[in-house]
Amino acid sequence: MFPRLTRRGSWRACTAVLLLLTAACTDGTSPSPSPSPEKTASGLPAPPAGPDTRPALATVDVDTNDRSRLELVGLNRYGPEHVLVQIRITNTHDDHLNPMHQINDHVSDRPDFQHATGIALVDAEARQVLAPLRTPGGCVCSTDEDDYKSYLDPGEHKTFFAVVPAPSGGARTTTVLHQMGAPFLNVPISDEPPTAPPGQAVPPPVGEKVVYPIEAHSEDPDTEVRDNGREVEVSISSDVLFAVDSSALAPAAGRLLEKTAARIGGGTVRVEGHADSTGTDEINDPLSQRRAEAVAERLRALVPGAVFEPKGFGSRRPLYSNDEEEGRRRNRRVTITFTRTEATQTPAPATSSTSSQADGFTVAPDALRPIGGGLGVLTYTVTNTNPEETWRHEMSHDEGWQRIRFNAAINVELADGDHRIRPARYTVRDSSSRANLCLCSSTSGVWIGANNFDPKETKHFWALLQLPSAPTTTAEIGDLPAVPVSVTQ
Repeated sequence: MFPRLTRRGSWRACTAVLLLLTAACTDGTSPSPSPSPEKTASGLPAPPAGPDTRPALATVDVDTNDRSRLELVGLNRYGPEHVLVQIRITNTHDDHLNPMHQINDHVSDRPDFQHATGIALVDAEARQVLAPLRTPGGCVCSTDEDDYKSYLDPGEHKTFFAVVPAPSGGARTTTVLHQMGAPFLNVPISDEPPTAPPGQAVPPPVGEKVVYPIEAHSEDPDTEVRDNGREVEVSISSDVLFAVDSSALAPAAGRLLEKTAARIGGGTVRVEGHADSTGTDEINDPLSQRRAEAVAERLRALVPGAVFEPKGFGSRRPLYSNDEEEGRRRNRRVTITFTRTEATQTPAPATSSTSSQADGFTVAPDALRPIGGGLGVLTYTVTNTNPEETWRHEMSHDEGWQRIRFNAAINVELADGDHRIRPARYTVRDSSSRANLCLCSSTSGVWIGANNFDPKETKHFWALLQLPSAPTTTAEIGDLPAVPVSVTQ
């Protein structure tokens, strides 16, 4: 266990040590140096020499740890299939700031502390995170080979770039992600030729695409819904559908299956039976098959135009860890997967949101703004009204069965009828495993201590979620009382 440090400067020191240790504990290799500017220059014109004074397209102030200002100063098409993103970072803190450690993607499958890998776009319609192009020498993005030269003094700024695949469908706007704070939302993509950031050569848009699927998630006590923009996956608890060791549908199954049937437009529907890890394959496999067939038969009567394909998988495809009872309960399920056909409801004009308070903390939603594809970004503030420094661990608390790899302010829920909408996740994979990461404010890595508040301090947080079906709803953040929130344009 790490010692509990109480001052912000100690956390920064601890974080720096952790980052150095992380870099030292790799397999002994390091990314090849980026090619020299003479070899990688793409011929892009550079802005005038000196400080980058280009006007900002959008601005985000970061206060969840070291304070800084991020300004999006370039979002241009770079060839027919890519976008050049440029973000200017200004140190507004009273101490040194290493922006490269902040802007890199320290939670991906390949952490890289010398490249600006944390700049990405949201392809909302395709439900994907688009990361910078990757080459054998690192990403096609800004690089700092000398870590000590990366630090900014108070008031200094530096511009970072990344070459990213363009969003699908010829999208004219996009949302820009970074690792430091709330995204830049719905920014127009310019068709004007881009310019390079001061003192940096931008390589041509050539490299491996890095794309992470987004999983939007909602649930009630009996049902979980996953929506990737193309397919909807409804998992219904077997404990509600069936009695123990039975494949005969229980009375409560009728209501749940009718609600699911109302969402199915037709086509081919997969119905899969699943079990937890208790019992044997000789018991679980045939039982899960019979349960899938029972659900498919009931749905076939409710949606006669669809084709249902039942199959049992026993305990071979768990969603959650079987080491905990809650994970085992959720693994006992029947999953119904079908093509997404619902149209996204157009939100009504916003009404003002209010705040809630408990235990000396106040939470106030700023906005829930649509970004396309049925997704939206919630921004909110949390204020410590206590006279002493106080932690808010509840913001990052999450059950282990949900498999979030790194701590984040994931404890946010929107009410949507009888469902609860949780922050969306994206999935990273390496050669041997996969992991879910939260599309929300990080409280790990360089953001350790982001949920630690000085007296009277206010911090801004964010989360990307599936939009609720109604234009107004309530949000629960941590263990604070629910607060009204409206969808804004």
